[in-house]
Amino acid sequence: MTNGAPLHILIANNIYPPIMAGGAELIVQYLAEGLVENGNRVTVVSTCGPEMEPYPVEHRNGVEIIRFFPRNIYWHWTRGERPGYQKALWHMRDAWNTDAGRRFSAIIDESKPDFLHSHLIDGMSATLWRRARQHHIPVIHTAHDYHLLCPRSLMLTRSLKICATPQLPCRSYRKWHLHTTRDITLFCSPSQFLIEQHKAAGLAVKRTAVIRNGIPLPVFKPKARTENAPRRFLFAARLTIEKGCQVLLDAMKLMPTELNFELCIAGKGAFEEAFREAASLDPRIRLLGYIQDDAKIKTFCEADCLILPSLWYENAPVVIIEAATYGLGVIASRIGAIPEFISNEKNGLLFEPGNAASLAAAMQRIIKEDGLLKLFASNSRDLANTSSVDQMVDSYLEQYKLLYAA
Repeated sequence: MTNGAPLHILIANNIYPPIMAGGAELIVQYLAEGLVENGNRVTVVSTCGPEMEPYPVEHRNGVEIIRFFPRNIYWHWTRGERPGYQKALWHMRDAWNTDAGRRFSAIIDESKPDFLHSHLIDGMSATLWRRARQHHIPVIHTAHDYHLLCPRSLMLTRSLKICATPQLPCRSYRKWHLHTTRDITLFCSPSQFLIEQHKAAGLAVKRTAVIRNGIPLPVFKPKARTENAPRRFLFAARLTIEKGCQVLLDAMKLMPTELNFELCIAGKGAFEEAFREAASLDPRIRLLGYIQDDAKIKTFCEADCLILPSLWYENAPVVIIEAATYGLGVIASRIGAIPEFISNEKNGLLFEPGNAASLAAAMQRIIKEDGLLKLFASNSRDLANTSSVDQMVDSYLEQYKLLYAA
């Protein structure tokens, strides 16, 4: 790449749409397609199950996608509930997956990219970084979670407390994975909080950058609110314990029956049955299931406020940006990087993580204080305006060019 010629970026992420697990896959897709729209060539390397091989090379919206199964005892997408010994064996192989490295090296030999830009690499391992450096290719890594610091990526103990003192196996895991970061040229994250957590743990990368996630932004239209209509709260996330599902259920039990509101639950996961049971006892709870496309747009348009009661160190939840684009305020835990996006009393309300009474009090304020929703809708525009795909793509392109000039 010289004199402004198009770049060839090799992007690595453990899964890629239409295979989906969370917001990270969408961000990777938006970035890949946005880079193509800017005239660059993009090859995405991702994984598939062993039964899917040989997986044909795909082309989606101008992006070349290559999938393979990195040899291990199971495909990480199907990990589910497995015996502890299986998970331990999987992590041992994933610490340095030579099969993934061999196949990735062959892709580099054939495609000859200018950069490797990795995202979620669990399932493929840090051998990808070493192979790229052996080919004299700069490595940019964007961290979306705590995979390098924690086998479960959540930084939580089994009792769902923030893990401040990792046990010996976790310390060994962390030491090895941070050691592999010496092959990274630039370490990026959508939040400063996540970068600081990695630095404090011993990140072996001198150059870092905060680059906000970007999503397609709908036309901002303040919601017309009908007088006396029930306040509509939306919880849109994986229905898992770390997302604060139990905290939300407990908060609902503290909400007076005379209050005019409803709670819409969008998502799927282990807590689905608990929400279904709660909905059968409380008509204010509506279970929507997993929503996407037009159903998702309709749900966000009809909502008044998003609830994000997370228990773990959130990095940059895409759902916060989605809420901002629809003019929604957010009630969220004061944890992780959430305060980088939600300013208390400005575009949302922050409460103490795990505190159901504090969450219930915040919900009651939204119901009773009419001016809050208008204030939050007005201020959410600032967050939405800094979270477009174009801005994210431009920011990464600037970093690519700086690395090439270095």
